[in-house]
Amino acid sequence: MRMSWLGSMMAGFLALTAAGGTPARAADVIRYGIDDDANINRLLQVVAEREGLFAREGLEVQMVVFASSFRPLPGARPISLREAMAKGDIDMSRQQFPLLINDVMAGSAAKGVSVSMANPLYYLVARPEIKSFADLKGKTVAITAPRDGITLWARKLLALHGVNDGDATLKRIAGSEDRLTCIKSGDCAAASLGQPAILDALAAGGHVLGLNNEVPAVMYQVDTASPAWAAAHRDIVIKYIRATTAAVRFIEDPKNRDEVVKVTAAYMKEPPVRARAMLDPIWDAKNRVLPQRAAFDLDSIKGAIAVMGDYGVLQQPLPPPERFIDPSYAAAVGG
Repeated sequence: MRMSWLGSMMAGFLALTAAGGTPARAADVIRYGIDDDANINRLLQVVAEREGLFAREGLEVQMVVFASSFRPLPGARPISLREAMAKGDIDMSRQQFPLLINDVMAGSAAKGVSVSMANPLYYLVARPEIKSFADLKGKTVAITAPRDGITLWARKLLALHGVNDGDATLKRIAGSEDRLTCIKSGDCAAASLGQPAILDALAAGGHVLGLNNEVPAVMYQVDTASPAWAAAHRDIVIKYIRATTAAVRFIEDPKNRDEVVKVTAAYMKEPPVRARAMLDPIWDAKNRVLPQRAAFDLDSIKGAIAVMGDYGVLQQPLPPPERFIDPSYAAAVGG
């Protein structure tokens, strides 16, 4: 009886190990919250998933969809990403860095653990009759929310070109599509637009005055996590960063461009020609859109904090970067 039982156990073990030499191990799971499924800012995650980079690390990244304040999504949970993370319903999320700063200052415990998109691709787009920044004086410019990075960098961009606060009326409109509508109607002379709204603006006769990332040393989007969860799952966070860092290398490799266009067109539900048009500025090295190394660029972190101080969103003395990020996870990946 004992020999029979041992024989059965050995047979089962051999069956498990026949294909790869070791028993299969369940993947580590990350519940990742999003509030915009078809978004160019998800590029690293989508590429990491489609090209097997998460799987190579033994990760399964489950996307959990939540309601957006201005963009309804089918099946979205009715609470915000911030509430979900505070309740422990998700493990990680993606957030604009200045908005994370606002949340932390208001009591959130979340911290940035890696860079999702280093520099913003938000264009200041003007109507055809607006030939220069100077022509915006006395006109209306559509922005997002007063305390977010898109607006703060747009204000800084305007100031760099001689349009200071009070020279133009800033109109708050959530969502690039609605800001584009304001331009088309003539109610706005210009607006800050993301992708793919910029393509529609150009097709309608608008033109680009400038890019928000002309403002030096900014940090756009970071992957966030609860410090307690991240500390308890340090190896999982490092695996995630290693996979998304590999995705950056894949995206930037010229031989993979057709595949990246195919992946982008599929998840954004855009024709390949539009997908390539959205990727061209990402591939353009001078725009510095993708993080060039796993570790945080602390100059960009400090730059974002400084701009928020310049416009009174943060008060002096400015808080240190470590209040908003934990750089140890990305630093452990290296490269």
